Amino acid sequence: MNTKIYLKGVRAYGYVGLLPEENVLGQWFEVDATLWVDFEAATYSDRLEDTYDYRQSIRVIENLIKTAKFALVERLAGAIADQLLADTRVEQVLVRVIKRPPIPEFQGSITVEVIRRSAIPANQLTIEANLSESPKTSLEKIPERNLEQLPEKKTKSQEKASEDSQEKFLEKTKKSKSIASIYTDGACSGNPGAGGWGTLINFSDGTVEELSGSSRQTTNNQMEMQAAIAALEYLTENPQSVAIPLYTDSKYVIDGVSKWVKNWKRNNWQTSSKQAVKNQELWQHLDQLNSNTKVQWHWVEGHSGNPGNERCDAIARQQIYRKV
Repeated sequence: MNTKIYLKGVRAYGYVGLLPEENVLGQWFEVDATLWVDFEAATYSDRLEDTYDYRQSIRVIENLIKTAKFALVERLAGAIADQLLADTRVEQVLVRVIKRPPIPEFQGSITVEVIRRSAIPANQLTIEANLSESPKTSLEKIPERNLEQLPEKKTKSQEKASEDSQEKFLEKTKKSKSIASIYTDGACSGNPGAGGWGTLINFSDGTVEELSGSSRQTTNNQMEMQAAIAALEYLTENPQSVAIPLYTDSKYVIDGVSKWVKNWKRNNWQTSSKQAVKNQELWQHLDQLNSNTKVQWHWVEGHSGNPGNERCDAIARQQIYRKV
């Protein structure tokens, strides 16, 4: 492919780095990206539909820099490349990430570069699409020796039910925007007392959606769980083809979904000291949702300057004021 789009100097403030000051104070990152996309038709038609809208790539880059909590800038470069390649129109990308680390007596910059190609080239996608539309081979053309290997023919009602189910799933998936990451947080005044929760959905195109709720009498742990439940309910209604990273600053939630809940279920929802599990109904709901969605759970330190976590905290505290 001979056509490319160059993005130069995309800047955003983030918290990627090994050094403590990088994680807490953050720093500016600058990204240059080259995208191999076919926009030959647009050189004649002058129509946006015939080219690639690079604005979405800019939003993807800025959003990843602002929300990622990686130790290595190399990982950030790889994540950006993967997100840009998520668009099937992009056949190959070159991502260059530049930062100026707070190293004593060092006034220069550090640059890493990643080149990645799409697993399925754009022309191959076209070929596969054409093949999927080709007529099926008739039974008359199948050699007699292979007829016994054919699956049992479905009834018309079974075929209709299968087609309806598949169409509904495909329709639901098409309506679901690609999600890059999710952040959740809960807060409480008094503990117990008035509480609120916030959930932030970051999409691959750089847009966001915020969810929130509150309760007049609750606890901090319950609000943390409600935020996570809202995230998983959203994923249930908007299914994704890959596991989505979900970030929370609640070790209570992280340990619960990854460790404790297995033993609780085995012990009929009792703790090791034979006491009833606190917040049992919430845990049961969260466990059921977690079993039916694709999520990668991550703990992030609260109030450490992480943009996603800070925004969720602000949403949760705003909700408290609605109840006090």
